[in-house]
Amino acid sequence: MSRAQTEVWLGFKAFDVHELLCHAIAAVGDFYAGQNILVRLIDTTFLPDDSLPENTMSVACGTALSSFLGGKRRKVVFVACDRPMFWLYGRPGISSLEQLNQARVATFPELAAPARFLQKMLGDVGVAPGLLPSRDDVARLGLLASGSVDAALLSSHYLPAEVAYAGVTQIAFMGDHVRLPSTGLAVTGKLYEEQPALVAAMVATFQRAMKAVFDRDDTLLRRALTEYFGKPEHSLDPAIKVIRDCYNPFCNSYGNKLQPAIDAMAAGMGLASRDAGELYEFKYLAITN
Repeated sequence: MSRAQTEVWLGFKAFDVHELLCHAIAAVGDFYAGQNILVRLIDTTFLPDDSLPENTMSVACGTALSSFLGGKRRKVVFVACDRPMFWLYGRPGISSLEQLNQARVATFPELAAPARFLQKMLGDVGVAPGLLPSRDDVARLGLLASGSVDAALLSSHYLPAEVAYAGVTQIAFMGDHVRLPSTGLAVTGKLYEEQPALVAAMVATFQRAMKAVFDRDDTLLRRALTEYFGKPEHSLDPAIKVIRDCYNPFCNSYGNKLQPAIDAMAAGMGLASRDAGELYEFKYLAITN
């Protein structure tokens, strides 16, 4: 008699390739069955922590960092991206960050991690545009394409090749300016301590999915992009190039980048920094060639 599957709730903030590609590959490839896990997705954007189901994990590692700096117990155990997949686009005539000083920029809601990333990127070059929080990528791109704002920050819901039709200019790629684990797998301190086997099983599944991101045979990757994210066939080649430039095949992050990233994020939030070693723990990663 087979064992009952263990149910895991996988929390996300944005249904896009930045956050959910590893899960999508695992789902399409039926990887979870090998770990006897049943994964259900849950949008945690508007849910307080105390309302989340048992065995909830998260792919939003930037949010985990914000919670950690706010005093909550968190562990990031797997890194999918440490080059955050957000792009800043401008209207015709705007092609650099320095041109944004008196501009209107459509951004994410103020408390969202991408909004904080943008503030850091703009602060680093000494510009202070008017930031206009907007609901989602559809609204932000619509505001930019209609000429209602001068620039807009977009996520991987629209990859660069998909934005080209709108006649806008790519000003900056966030991953060139901010290096920190933005997506992957994060858990609460309680789950990390009480369910080590379950955490290890999820890490193993995501690591297997990461291998499929970079395999020469990209069949699973293409299936995930079309079946899960609705990407049209003609967009897959440029999409795969962008993904492979942003995703981290080693599934962790560079140690010398973690503490500076935490320090910078804490400064931007007006909070005391904390030790990176308390948040990032990669002991469940299998060593592969």
